Parts: sequence; structure tokens; C-alpha cells
Amino acid sequence: MTGHRLRSAHHRLFPGVYLARDGPIEPESLVRGAALWAPPGAVLGGLAAALLHRERWYAPAAVAREIDIYTVGTPPAPDRVRLRRLRRALPAEQVVTIRGLTVTSAARTAIDAARWEDDDEVAFAKIDAVCNRSRTDVCEVRTLATELRALHGLQRVRDLLRWCDRRADSPPETRLRLVIARSDLPDPVPQVRIVNEYGAKIATADLAYEIEKVAIFYDGDIHRGRSTWEYDARVNAELAELGWQVVRVTGPMLRSTRTVLRQIGAALERGRERR
Repeated sequence: MTGHRLRSAHHRLFPGVYLARDGPIEPESLVRGAALWAPPGAVLGGLAAALLHRERWYAPAAVAREIDIYTVGTPPAPDRVRLRRLRRALPAEQVVTIRGLTVTSAARTAIDAARWEDDDEVAFAKIDAVCNRSRTDVCEVRTLATELRALHGLQRVRDLLRWCDRRADSPPETRLRLVIARSDLPDPVPQVRIVNEYGAKIATADLAYEIEKVAIFYDGDIHRGRSTWEYDARVNAELAELGWQVVRVTGPMLRSTRTVLRQIGAALERGRERR
């Protein structure tokens, strides 16, 4: 291949790493390109590792801006790579191989994603998202955080972990759960599967109080579509028939958390009275 052909028909991702111009540059292509550039023994970390662990909310956009790589030594970093320099290699139990790439384990990835995030609520959501998609228990992350030493932001992550729950299916759901957890209301259960009298699934509530039969759903933009709206209306009717109260929360509603908490509290009180 000539130099002209290489430059004209390919994207230069990193020094010595090119990608054919036959479509958009996918997030995983960027991560793979960074791994090809990386020095021997390097380990993908942070949200680059989260992408390989199938995290979908933060990682795709993050790796387009910057990719975190752990490496021993001090090689110069190209654009879009942030080197996390180590004095010694990461312990073997904190490193895994996913689709041929060496990345930090899910637990270490969750810790790093949180400690490199300044906003506490986003840090909560990143831990939840990594644990949810990688099917990693938060207790595993908590154990590793207890064992680690001398990492910037580690104590903050330890404090955050008591609020985390891998069952959270999205960042808005994490935020809603935190709003409730910080209030006087009891903690709801995430991702509750609700079935009818025949055992057929009606819906999975984002959060629920099963005894009081209160189902809470976070409705994002997708719920504005006609087909989704009709589906939600049918679910509401079926749940009401089974004695469930439905509380639906949107992004704008979370700007007034007092109103949301009042509505949930009122539904809980009605549920207790019915019992």
C-alpha cells in the first residue's frame, strides 16, 4: 500500500494505526486502535474498559473524546489518549481479557470510572451502569475498594458505594432511586417483575414497593412515541386491575423532587390503607 493510498482511503486513529474510510468510526474501533498503539503490557481502563464490559450510557461518548490506558513507564501519549502511569503492573486479579483486549476487571473499572468523575450523582450512575451491564455485584466492587490503597479519590468511592445497586437499568433510574433513598421514604426494590394471575409478565417496574403495590416507572423520551404511549396505557390499566398504583416520573419532574416524593408517599399511604 502506498503512503497516498493509506492517507486518502483511511482514517488515522493513532500513530501507526489506521482505519478504512468505509463507514463511521465506531467506539470499539477507537478503543481497539488505542490498544494497538499502546505500549506492551498496557491495560485499557476507565470508560474504555467499561465499553468492553458492555456499558452503554457513558462509555460510547467518552471514548470518542479520550481513552484511558494504564501503562508502566512514561511514553508520550498521542491525542485522545490519557495515560495512567503505574510504578508496577496492575495485579492479575484486576485485569481481564475481553474480545482479545486487555482491560481492567469490572470491579476495578467501576471504581476508576467513579473516582475520575467529579459529579457524585454521575459517579453513582457510572458504578451502577458498569455493574449492571457486566453483571457484577456491588459487594465485589466494595471488597476491592476496601483492599486498594493510595489511590486518589478512593475514599470518596467507598462512601458512594453504599448507595449503589447493580439492578439499576439506567442513569435516570439511579437518580430517582437516590432521590428516594435520601428522603424519609423507605427504599424501593429496583427492577421488579410484575405478572398477572396466570404468571404472564405485565411489566418490570423500575422501582417498586411490593407489599403496598406501588410501581414506579421513569419515562424517558422514548415514551413520547405513540406506540410506546399506547403500550404504557395498557400496562397502567392491567396493573390497576391487579391493584397496583402506578407512579410515572419524567426528567422535568425530577427538577422538583419534593413533588415526586409527595406523590410516591401518597401512593404508599394508600397502599398501606388498602392492606
